[in-house]
Amino acid sequence: MNPFYIGGIIGFGPALFLIWFSLRKYTYPYVEGSLFEDRRVFFLLAVGMVLGTFLFTFEQYLAPLYTFDGSIDLLMFMLIFVIAFPLMEDLAKYMVLNFKGYEGRFDSTFYGISLGAGYSATMIIGYVFIMSNRAKSEGVQIAPEIWLGIVLFSVCSAFLHCTVGATLGSATGRKMGLRGLPGAVVPHFIFNLLLFPWFVYDQIWYSLIILLPVSAMMFHGAYAHTIPECLPPEVQKETRRAHRRKTQ
Repeated sequence: MNPFYIGGIIGFGPALFLIWFSLRKYTYPYVEGSLFEDRRVFFLLAVGMVLGTFLFTFEQYLAPLYTFDGSIDLLMFMLIFVIAFPLMEDLAKYMVLNFKGYEGRFDSTFYGISLGAGYSATMIIGYVFIMSNRAKSEGVQIAPEIWLGIVLFSVCSAFLHCTVGATLGSATGRKMGLRGLPGAVVPHFIFNLLLFPWFVYDQIWYSLIILLPVSAMMFHGAYAHTIPECLPPEVQKETRRAHRRKTQ
């Protein structure tokens, strides 16, 4: 099968699920009408896909700066992969979410999630494409456990980028400007740092053992706190009442 199709399934599966999971309580039947605009959700998903494609490609050109014949330069890895890449990616998301029309809106948090999901999906497609081409050039088959590892990595990536998007969207809604950036970038620093064992030992599972629970906790913080707290007080009360009626 074409690696682009495989990557699309692996990348978009977790990303689209997190959009649905995050937004489902803020539209019918939990509330009357919807607290967000569907067209903006899909538009930001598409924008995230474009950003993910462009920035992932650019980052691959910079990869030789910290990798040399399969070995890692620790200092350059920390400066470029752990610090520079998250800053660049999150600044790009920040600029999109701070366009006129999103600033000062509580629903910008929802659109930030969609933006992060689109970014994550296309980044995973890039990883799958590179991995498939490398295996093809070496004349080897990709082992099933490697595919499983990539699927789980896609879940971790979706957790992270949706969390970053929600944090930046919430900050945009509160007109925090650049003051909202550290809350998004610091978890991203941690995420990229935890990928170090994958680069050193060429085994994704060494990173996934830590990444899975850490990224899940990051997303739980966004889901349980960032999203509800972005809503106006009267809307928070209404959504709680509607949710209680729905679960009774």
